[in-house]
Amino acid sequence: MQKKVFATILLISFFAVAQAQIFTLYSSRWVDVKSKSSSRTSSVIYIDSTKITVEQGESHLYLDVKNSKRMENDFYYTVLNYNDEECSALFSPEQMTFDYKSGDFHLKYFIDSVQRAHEDEIATEETDEASDLTADEDSVVVKEDTKIYLSAEVAPEFPGGSDAKKTWLTENAKYPATAKRDKIMGQVEVTAVVEKNGSLSDVQVKHDIGGGCGAEAIRVIKQMPTWIPGQIKGEDKRVKVTIKVFFPPK
Repeated sequence: MQKKVFATILLISFFAVAQAQIFTLYSSRWVDVKSKSSSRTSSVIYIDSTKITVEQGESHLYLDVKNSKRMENDFYYTVLNYNDEECSALFSPEQMTFDYKSGDFHLKYFIDSVQRAHEDEIATEETDEASDLTADEDSVVVKEDTKIYLSAEVAPEFPGGSDAKKTWLTENAKYPATAKRDKIMGQVEVTAVVEKNGSLSDVQVKHDIGGGCGAEAIRVIKQMPTWIPGQIKGEDKRVKVTIKVFFPPK
């Protein structure tokens, strides 16, 4: 019973943090869209439901979130700058970009990695209650990072690299009879999560071309050998990747 209550508390804590839309974005390059000038400067962008902070070297930009909305996979924010002027911000996990616009001023940050919701940001009151429950059982609970990252400092890699991956797909993918009959050609994009042990999970078609190619792409990717997992700060993490499978195989 105590274990069930503890699990429920962690689940509620997770959703409470997720609803706050807490992100930490790491960028090593930004572009001034109007002047087209760019700079390779390390930046960290913190986003939550009430504020956005951009740390760029010794410079800090503080933005109060007036309102926010999510459209498909993008997060849109109406923010107020230090002069209480209304500006806009856009975080696109799919494009791995963060845009800040104030009048004609437009900065675009290219994101290297994304981290969502640290465990230490979960409400203290909830974690204290969870600790009390586990203390009764004389056990220690180790919190494992199960988040799925959209990128990593060291990206996941197929053993042998990109060329080896293409060769493996070419040798193992089959051209579906329907696609061959209807002369369907092109590439199928599939997303998958590279787990900490290098296995692939949550394999889904992102872009299909029909003729059974999507189903074949999923089949062959599920049979891939173990990958080298992605890493953040020297630790293996669960990282989402996109894999392209060409038909006919080439």
